[in-house]
Amino acid sequence: MGTNHRIHFGFLFHVNFYHAHLGDTNDERGFGRDLSRIREILEVLKKANNDGQPVQATWDFENDYTLGRILPSLGPDVIDSVKARIRERGDELVLSGRHANLFAGMTGKELAFSLHYKSNELGETSDVLRAEGDIFTPAMIGRLRKAGINTVLLGNSNVGPNALSGVGKEFRKSEYATYNPGTYRHGNNSINVIPVYTPADWIEEGSMTRFLNNLHAKQISGEIEGDLFVLAGADVTSPWWEPMEIRSLFRKAAGTEGLAGFLRALRKLDFVSYNTPSGYLYDHAPVCEMSFSGDVGCGTSGDLSNYGELPYDRLIWTRIERARMGSKIYNAERVSDSLAERTKLLCASDFGPFSPAPASDRFAHANRLSKEVQKIERKAINSKEMSMRTSGRQRLNNSAAGKHAYSRRKDEEERNSFIIMNPAGQKTVTFQLAIDSGMCPKVSTLVLECDECQINAYTAVEMSRENGYVNSVFVIMRFAEAQGIYKIYYHFDRTDIPKERHKPLIELTPEDHPVFRAEGAMKRLLEAQGKLKKEPEPVKEENKAVADRIAAMNSAKNAGKGASLNSNGERESYIITSPGQKLKIVLSGTGTSKGKIREVFYGDERIGDEQFLSSFVKSGGSRSEFICEDVTAAEFAGKGDGVMITGSVHANGENAPGKYKMQIIKTPALKGIDGIFIQMDVTYPDVSGHGEAVLEEVAPFEISPQYRAGVSVIRKSFTGDVSDFPVSVFGKSVRGNDNLQSFNHQLTAGIVGAKGALSGFLLGMTRSVLGGMAVCPGRLMTDGEGQHLSLNPYGTYGIREKKYPSKSDGLLQKYADMLINDKPVNTAAAYSGVRERFCMCLTGFGGARPTETLVAELSAFCDGAVICGDETGVIHPFEGDNVILPRAFADIQGDSTRREEPAAAKQLKAELARFLNHRRK
Repeated sequence: MGTNHRIHFGFLFHVNFYHAHLGDTNDERGFGRDLSRIREILEVLKKANNDGQPVQATWDFENDYTLGRILPSLGPDVIDSVKARIRERGDELVLSGRHANLFAGMTGKELAFSLHYKSNELGETSDVLRAEGDIFTPAMIGRLRKAGINTVLLGNSNVGPNALSGVGKEFRKSEYATYNPGTYRHGNNSINVIPVYTPADWIEEGSMTRFLNNLHAKQISGEIEGDLFVLAGADVTSPWWEPMEIRSLFRKAAGTEGLAGFLRALRKLDFVSYNTPSGYLYDHAPVCEMSFSGDVGCGTSGDLSNYGELPYDRLIWTRIERARMGSKIYNAERVSDSLAERTKLLCASDFGPFSPAPASDRFAHANRLSKEVQKIERKAINSKEMSMRTSGRQRLNNSAAGKHAYSRRKDEEERNSFIIMNPAGQKTVTFQLAIDSGMCPKVSTLVLECDECQINAYTAVEMSRENGYVNSVFVIMRFAEAQGIYKIYYHFDRTDIPKERHKPLIELTPEDHPVFRAEGAMKRLLEAQGKLKKEPEPVKEENKAVADRIAAMNSAKNAGKGASLNSNGERESYIITSPGQKLKIVLSGTGTSKGKIREVFYGDERIGDEQFLSSFVKSGGSRSEFICEDVTAAEFAGKGDGVMITGSVHANGENAPGKYKMQIIKTPALKGIDGIFIQMDVTYPDVSGHGEAVLEEVAPFEISPQYRAGVSVIRKSFTGDVSDFPVSVFGKSVRGNDNLQSFNHQLTAGIVGAKGALSGFLLGMTRSVLGGMAVCPGRLMTDGEGQHLSLNPYGTYGIREKKYPSKSDGLLQKYADMLINDKPVNTAAAYSGVRERFCMCLTGFGGARPTETLVAELSAFCDGAVICGDETGVIHPFEGDNVILPRAFADIQGDSTRREEPAAAKQLKAELARFLNHRRK
């Protein structure tokens, strides 16, 4: 019998005064509530200790802003009190990062740099990590262990949102597993994980006293064979630490009195000990194991939705990605010049949860710092190029620009050039270029050449234009050999310029010289002047067999073009294939399905039907598909074949409509990936200032494959790990979650995709064109046919609902959503009036997982190369933005921490009081 077993209890307080929706003032519009609440909590803990309770607390502090800027001047007493508690009461200080870091979104070097700082104003942190917003990826377990971090704290409450309860049942198989540490295993790496709960978990049992007595009774009976550790955690400003004001028969309901009431209840229980995570792990081993391969977070939706689905997020993140890629060209020599600034910018509070953007001061800070990191790396890149040029190891001298507006390669001195630095070391490279205004009227005039290494193929598409001229292009290029550096020469082929008609010095007509018979050169001259009718050429007899053979060859060559035209001159269909012919897209060119994909094949398997691709926005409950107005041949320079689809985008209640352009191109430059290139430029409807209308869902390129069984989502982490997780995990973890309006447990370091029983597809997204931490939410529907998965790159499903394993039929969840949790964020509203440009590669694979070769080639496409342009030339590295936000997004005023209780709260509290009374009987 377990008469000696104890229940260890701990309190975890999260302290971060930096809020994206607030300002820098010591009042309700800034950090005033944070400062007053932590003082109150410290006073409650102090009183309990003075009354003889050996209460211990665990603290995680944001360092730079809270401990480094605010508390030294406005709260030195807080610093002194926490220091004293750590020294005298055995409190624990855990690591949470210098600036509420997004550890899961960091590269290996960024992560190592951030984890290096394990001390702050309060002292040394323990080997326990509490990630901001519960944002965690198993891909970083190995690096955490290498940095000396042995334990992570992750939320697992029955009432959400939190990290774990929606993605695994391992901690709920038994109460012994629920309230004990576990092991989080990923591949060959593992780490301790301690689940964190909230007061909701014991309130659902009726009260804290009832909750703990029931657990201890099972210890005594032997049903629970060991000690338990209940770690209750929340932000210091959380209403969970305050009285809930729920009354039963004119008294406050037991167990709802806040932190002071919880401590009074604990004081009466002699089987309770107080502890901290490290203290409990000192003599207690993990008792269960979990292995979810996806990525987790909390936010307002229990996943990563709040940290990557906004256009604002992508504006800032893309600049970070460019700085990362730039640092790769010299990272073997020294630490990245922008590393410190990048890790400061990789702050969870700067990326969510909010919509459409943070408060103006926060926006200005992130905008300035992200531009600065990009500028720092550009300076380092130029310095690296200069050192290589002067060292004599590389022939990198760029020539001056030609004297002519359109270089025609007359001689070596007039050839303009730029340098490609290829840190990925693959034959496939991608990059975006800026072109001086007035240089390139059409993208097809751009010609790229390399003398030192053969270019097998390249395709360049227009990204933007100004004053009638192309001013930016995206280029995919495949070389015959993989090299670290290429020198590219360019010019603009202006054979389309009409030449001035030659006017001869002497004009002669047969009438002027009646005796003269025009023959030879004179005859041809008069025919050219139109003064002598040209004799028709004799008709040659056609060889039908040869003609048929030529027609067949032309048909094979132009695979992307439909075979026939309708009465309106429109092609019935278009077929676009990958270079190796494995992936095939059939697109309709006429009728109501004009511009829509009809079928998608990978090999002999049909992986998509007419539902494979959807483009739509939803507003006012009405879903509006993108309207295709024209389907024409794709426009590009270099080699390729495909279609360009253009049209309009409308939304219910719009103030101004949007528009879009989509190109689907077969290019031999993607031979190594065997993929199809997709480029999109979309401007969303403006629904601002038009009554109550808001965007509710946005999907520019939603993919819904025909996989129905064993469906898994694939993603690549920012540390380079490629893994997958089955979508069935959601329904298995919580009943009802086999149908999810939205989920986002997939980081997007360029690659995301899905697989079925026989094959899968990958979507490669160019990180330096439009990047983001988690830019591809999913949607899951399950019916008699199986699992229906949709992936929505660069889109969002707005406000999302998810079920949690509540023991009160959702009553406590309803209360938490109304009065405790941050309000749900409608991420779709952040797309109103926004323009985004992005490039992707769609490819497939057979079997259980993609090959390492395919992943390496696709990663090279996604990561891109680094460009060094000649300052005197007309082509330069593109450093502008592919996200254009409305000006109003930068001027959002700060919010307030004041909470107004909704009218429905009174009735909900009455229902909760009745529920608690019933529980206690």
